[in-house]
Amino acid sequence: MVTVAAAFGLALSTTLVANPQPAAALACGGASAKTPWKSGSTIWGEGFAGSCSGDYRITIERSRYYGWESMAQSIWIKANEGTVVTYNCAGTGTHTFRTTVWKSGSAGTIATSGTFRTSC
Repeated sequence: MVTVAAAFGLALSTTLVANPQPAAALACGGASAKTPWKSGSTIWGEGFAGSCSGDYRITIERSRYYGWESMAQSIWIKANEGTVVTYNCAGTGTHTFRTTVWKSGSAGTIATSGTFRTSC
């Protein structure tokens, strides 16, 4: 038992030293964006605000040759809230979509989902 606990403690210590986190990241976080999905001709994106106070928006974006284009945005939400955003993509062709979380008063996008490619 003692050997297992000592080995576990050593592994945990190594992980913490190898991946230090800035104090701000430890103090607040939790923002996340789910990979969009499609139902019929509607693209759905879901996101969750971080734990820091402020205003957040969830956005569905599609990839274009010049970068990411915002297709739909949520209303402003507060810390620790989540919401779903929808975009009707009927007749727009094949595109790659992603969901992002944007925080006011910061560097902007604080969480980005994986991408989803589909034909509408």
